[in-house]
Amino acid sequence: MNENPYTPNTPPSQPDHPGGPSSPAGAYAAPGQQPYQGPYGAAEQPKGKKPKNVVGLVALGLGVLGFILGCIPAVMLLGWLLLFAAFVTGIVGLFQKNKEKVTSIIAIALSVIGSVISGIVLFFFALNTIANDSELQQSLQELESAVASPSATAPAAASTAPSAEAPQQTKPTAGDVPRDYTSALAEARDYLKVSNFSYAGLYDQLTSEYGGQYSPEAAQYAMDNLSDVDWNAEALEAAEDYIEFSDFSYAGLYDQLTSEYGSQFTPEQAQYAVDNVNADWNQEALDAARSYLEISEMSDARLFDQLTSEYGSQFTPEQAQYAIDNL
Repeated sequence: MNENPYTPNTPPSQPDHPGGPSSPAGAYAAPGQQPYQGPYGAAEQPKGKKPKNVVGLVALGLGVLGFILGCIPAVMLLGWLLLFAAFVTGIVGLFQKNKEKVTSIIAIALSVIGSVISGIVLFFFALNTIANDSELQQSLQELESAVASPSATAPAAASTAPSAEAPQQTKPTAGDVPRDYTSALAEARDYLKVSNFSYAGLYDQLTSEYGGQYSPEAAQYAMDNLSDVDWNAEALEAAEDYIEFSDFSYAGLYDQLTSEYGSQFTPEQAQYAVDNVNADWNQEALDAARSYLEISEMSDARLFDQLTSEYGSQFTPEQAQYAIDNL
């Protein structure tokens, strides 16, 4: 019988050839022939670079922003949070399959380095803005009292009693001065060795519950007997420390030195400091402008207002314009 001309030609079924050439899914091949790729065969993946790791890119962005903010004392806490988020996100990015890992590794390294640098900035800034740890100061006080006074272990009531009633419990060279008074004076000198204080700031430190916890009378005795302290020099050193770790204008630095929330120097002492500090105010304005732009994009007009505003950096118009012209 003749073959039906309308019967479609179908490829003969191929027997399994364990030793023959293997064919990809959807392909047909006869022995000795190249396989034919069917319409539904698996597409061959192009060879090249691995796809970008979106998680790693996010981690890198968080790390860069956290690094910048972590070096600015006013927003340091936010910087730490971003660095921590960058570290965690970077770890997640390392486990993304078939994705590049470079951005995740850089983000993790940046978060660690940023945290270390931020800690160093905080340490030096704290020496000039906050008091030492109260427990440490208490230990130093007890140690100095034990060395300086043989009656350091006497009952507390006896140590605070008038020395006229118990002269044997006071330092021989202190006359009728209670031990608590001489301890306050010694601790005041220790504070001045490690940081810069104004008269008012040191008094507050001595009486604060987070500081020396001395009575107002003992603290006042200490302040009255610091006859060899140059408060102008203290103000100048404080101004130099502020300039080193942040960007200040002439007016902004004066406000920081005199503020009750800052160093609490007198207007005369602060004026001496800002007049004698080694500062390039144009460069300070330029550094401040760069810091603002790292945090948020600004137009020239808005940046000028931020630099000159009394609620901002308080630079002069000329200094602000210099900063904008040299960005």
